[in-house]
Amino acid sequence: MPKIMIVEDDPKLAGLLRSHLEKYGYDVVSVEKFDEILQFFIEVHPDLVLLDVNLPSYDGFYWCRQIRRVSTCPILFISARSGEMDQVMALEIGADDYITKPFHYDVVTAKIRSQLRRAY
Repeated sequence: MPKIMIVEDDPKLAGLLRSHLEKYGYDVVSVEKFDEILQFFIEVHPDLVLLDVNLPSYDGFYWCRQIRRVSTCPILFISARSGEMDQVMALEIGADDYITKPFHYDVVTAKIRSQLRRAY
């Protein structure tokens, strides 16, 4: 069962994503300490990361670069920032896809399946 790490500072959205993905049999873990994302990533060793751009302390772009230093696991950005430059920057620094909020949960699930299929 693939493990998905959610990095989302909106607890309601993180909870909705978690329950939706668990329905499909994924093992889901959520970050709670937003200044220790890389340490948490190394501890839980997820198969895929869902990463918000706007986070407390450092943004998702920073954390994507940190994760890329130690892993090639798929990273999907989920963000309210829909500007082209945000999407280009995310993909340039190592993200595998960029999903804008609001999103349909089934689309997120399909993109997760697609990335996991490609990566593993």
